[in-house]
Amino acid sequence: AFAPICYLPLVSSTTLCATPHPNVSHLPKWADFPQLMQVQSSTFEHLLDGSVGRSELSLEIRKAEFATSDLITLVRYSDLQSNNILADLLTVFANDAKKTARGLTKLGAKVGGAVDNAMAVNGYAMRIIQDAENNPPPPHSLMALASFRTGLSTQEIIVDAFATAMDAFSISIERLIMEAEISLRNLDILEEDLSAVRDAVVREDVSITAEKTELLGAMWTKLGGNKRPLRDYESRLNLLRGLSYFRKQAHAHVVAALQTLNLMREDMEDLRERVAAPELVHGRIPLHVHIESIQNGLQRLQEGRVRARE
Repeated sequence: AFAPICYLPLVSSTTLCATPHPNVSHLPKWADFPQLMQVQSSTFEHLLDGSVGRSELSLEIRKAEFATSDLITLVRYSDLQSNNILADLLTVFANDAKKTARGLTKLGAKVGGAVDNAMAVNGYAMRIIQDAENNPPPPHSLMALASFRTGLSTQEIIVDAFATAMDAFSISIERLIMEAEISLRNLDILEEDLSAVRDAVVREDVSITAEKTELLGAMWTKLGGNKRPLRDYESRLNLLRGLSYFRKQAHAHVVAALQTLNLMREDMEDLRERVAAPELVHGRIPLHVHIESIQNGLQRLQEGRVRARE
């Protein structure tokens, strides 16, 4: 019954599409879509509103990478004693800046993709539940008997849909955490590159004592970059001076995203443990509450996606 959804990204490896395994004690015994939608919506809203991997940060780092390429040429053909060594260090820095910018862009795209995938899975789950609500088999019919034997009662359909949504969401979390950790490492490497360049510059010329935040701009001025037309010079100087700032901004956004994702992971583990325990009969969530919570969750995700694209 769920075959079509198995073609969606991230869903094919979930419990709903997997071959049944004898040990199913880890599967949920009941569904809690309201709590799942709350965790999902609040987390994605935080990631989208926090603009993790936002385009302007990656764009500024990429612009600074281009400006560094011009600086490499100045250094390579300067009269500095260690001009080749310094130019090589700057080349490594520029390459890492390019990798960092691409990684931030990719992270932002994956956040958007995870939201789209969650909306697709949730929408399908809602349709399955609505269909089960609108077309229940008569209580004493052969269809009802078949449903009992094959595990396709209304309640079990809800639990299966919940397991699929929960698994797909958990997979999204892990993939986003991995991507965020890659971006964080790239940003740390960029800082290490800048430290190496500064050490080489200080050894070469003690008169360039600028901090890392001003280092590349100071080198640009020292080596004659200010001989270019004024507008061109000021533009490149500002890019080089601003690189450290944009790196720190991007670093802060990625760290915040990782914290959010790790909290989300913990919330999902708590939810998974809770629904794996036997359900209290009097605490069963009504069918219409599941449907309403999914509808509200879809609306919140859609609104967050629209805001992120503005």
